[in-house]
Amino acid sequence: MLERLYANMVKLIIKEIFLFSLVAFLIFFGLELIKEGFVSNYFDLNILLIISILFGFILLIINLSQKRVEE
Repeated sequence: MLERLYANMVKLIIKEIFLFSLVAFLIFFGLELIKEGFVSNYFDLNILLIISILFGFILLIINLSQKRVEE
């Protein structure tokens, strides 16, 4: 029971990090398209993209493993 609670908490945290990083990337990318150098002079967007992809992949693996356990 306690393990399931921790698993759900970890899944929720990973989901929130994924969503936040994805939305932040899209906003910063849009700002960069509007005015070149507005974001890239201070921050490398590739780092945020890698974080988004990594946490999205982890979330996908967690969802697939939970579906297999339920079946």
